[in-house]
Amino acid sequence: MSERLRIGFDAAPLEPEAPGIASRAVDVHGVRWALVEYEPGVLREEWCDAGHSGYVLEGEIAYERPDGGEPLRLRAGDGFTLADGDRHRGRAGAEGARLFLIDRAA
Repeated sequence: MSERLRIGFDAAPLEPEAPGIASRAVDVHGVRWALVEYEPGVLREEWCDAGHSGYVLEGEIAYERPDGGEPLRLRAGDGFTLADGDRHRGRAGAEGARLFLIDRAA
């Protein structure tokens, strides 16, 4: 992949993902790149086991685990990875959260 690309999110519609969570997603060579917005205090109801890499643009988010272990707590300026098979779900902080995510290629 030696081409240079401009990835424009402005043309992607803001689509609801779950109550209080919406994203603008773009397919880049079969991999989902997304700007994801959580409203303040929102907990994603369903668990996810797909891997992601990302960066917190604004706010705070904690990724919880079903075993009740210590959540991965992130704030604006933090990058992160979540491994395939590591079940998690996000809970936004009091101000909400805005993330840039790259989903692992299937």
